[in-house]
Amino acid sequence: MPNSVNCSTIPPVKKQTISSLILLACLLAILTLAACSPVAASGEAEPSTAVPPSPSPTATASPPPTLAPPATPTAAPTAVATYTPTPAPPQFSNPPDEALAQTAVAHNAELLRPEPANTGLWQYAANTFIHPLALVVHQDTAYLLDGGRVLALDLARPAAPELLLSPGDVAAGVTVIEPLDLFAAPDGLLVLDRAGDVYRRDWDTAAWSLERDDRPIGDTSSHYYVALDGQADGRFLLETSYKYVMDYVDGQQQALWMLPEARAVDVAAAPGADDIPNVYVLLQALDSDAGSLRLYRDTASVTSFRPPEIITQPRQVVAADTAVYVLDENGRRLLVFAPDNGRLQQIWQLPAAVSAIGQTPDGALLLAGRDRLYFPNQPLRLAAISGGPQLVGPQPHDPAFLAAIGGFSSPIGPNVSPRDLQMPGAPRHYRLGVHQGSDFYWSLGSPVYAVAEGTVIRAMHDYTPPFPAEFFAWQAEAQQLGYTSEEALDFYRGRQVWIQHANGLVSRYVHLDSIDYRIQEGQPVTQGQLIGTVGNSGSPGSLESEDSDVHLHFELWLGDHYLGQFLRPVETRYWIERILLGRAP
Repeated sequence: MPNSVNCSTIPPVKKQTISSLILLACLLAILTLAACSPVAASGEAEPSTAVPPSPSPTATASPPPTLAPPATPTAAPTAVATYTPTPAPPQFSNPPDEALAQTAVAHNAELLRPEPANTGLWQYAANTFIHPLALVVHQDTAYLLDGGRVLALDLARPAAPELLLSPGDVAAGVTVIEPLDLFAAPDGLLVLDRAGDVYRRDWDTAAWSLERDDRPIGDTSSHYYVALDGQADGRFLLETSYKYVMDYVDGQQQALWMLPEARAVDVAAAPGADDIPNVYVLLQALDSDAGSLRLYRDTASVTSFRPPEIITQPRQVVAADTAVYVLDENGRRLLVFAPDNGRLQQIWQLPAAVSAIGQTPDGALLLAGRDRLYFPNQPLRLAAISGGPQLVGPQPHDPAFLAAIGGFSSPIGPNVSPRDLQMPGAPRHYRLGVHQGSDFYWSLGSPVYAVAEGTVIRAMHDYTPPFPAEFFAWQAEAQQLGYTSEEALDFYRGRQVWIQHANGLVSRYVHLDSIDYRIQEGQPVTQGQLIGTVGNSGSPGSLESEDSDVHLHFELWLGDHYLGQFLRPVETRYWIERILLGRAP
């Protein structure tokens, strides 16, 4: 049978193989049945494991799986925090101040201390802003004033600031001198210029307009507006020379009331009863650092508002319908008062270098310091922001630079002028400009001395008094330009000496009647060396007589900036007294 298999032809080895295959098949069948049978103990299939079973397994019930709690809480998303957190969030420190804690206890006030656990921080690029003077908020944008520049900061998402206005820009046909204060009005952002003008940037169109023009020659020559705020359609300007508050609408004066004899620091307005705004005025004593806060309603002082006498070195006031905030101790402390009676409710120990405070529409506080924006009670708002407009080189309003100036003395006498109008940054209406130095009023011929050692870089021995026509020509130029040109400024300085000092500062001695013959360009001078004598050269008073308006005009310069620029008037006085008179911090 050709198709049959002849078993006798299979080699012997194949018989053993068949037996082995049969035995292997049986073992596989047994294992397959065991693997497919259910686990009686748990009712679920046993998970596969790479670990062999123990020699004597015991069936035990497996507990249901549970999720361990996360190591740190997971923050719920917020409407504003739509950015990706930085790998290394910015940090700050604010260690407890025992003296401040004792002050809070003594006044029965709550002590608050912003720190990383309770406060968010946006860190901007170095020198984006150094010493902010004002901070206001409209919707999701904060507007910050620093270095004479108005910056817009997006609060909805971390982004580089946008530069809106700076000195030398033209707003509504007017050359900007130096912005000094901000106010977020219902119809736009208001900017107070040191010259007294008020510019408005429309919220909808972003177009600039001139809300108040204060530069016409022939106007009152000695008024000095230092702060601006408002409520509804009204605006309030704070004046420091004649000590008053002016209420104006559409550029026109509506009311005016006088203030106590003190230095005007800041003004703030908040809603009041019967649609009459509460106007808070922050003052500083003429002869000390002591501050005071007063409330006015409809031009009348509210005598029931009596905050404790705790304010010192006042810098800013912000008012709301629930509280009044005063930044004092040169920015180290924030005092919170009840808006109706002035009771001290809270004391905040602020992080270093805070110089401006603001409030969002929902009542949240913002703190601004050097390149930083702090968000109290919002610790998850952390970001490091690069780019944006940055200041280059040493700046005249940098507290760190100013604090490092040492070894200077007064050029004449032991005091500086008590009038803010005679300090750096005050307006000069007769020439549509700003005063760039300090005035020391002494009699004709009084000696003037070098404030520090240095090298003479300018000495006008050959100065010739100008004719009256030259004064009129420079005044006409200022009227045409709308500001004082650099050439005109040098004309008005008259006979002068400049000394270069080792720390990059230049001292200028102006309106001199005479210059000592040993003061020659390129020659060194020592501190206290005679420079010249007091006069009135270059000043309009020199047209009247040789002793009319006699005084020393003294300036300190850092590059293209005078010291006192970009500072509040009270801060300018603080630093001038500290540098020239050695006053304590």
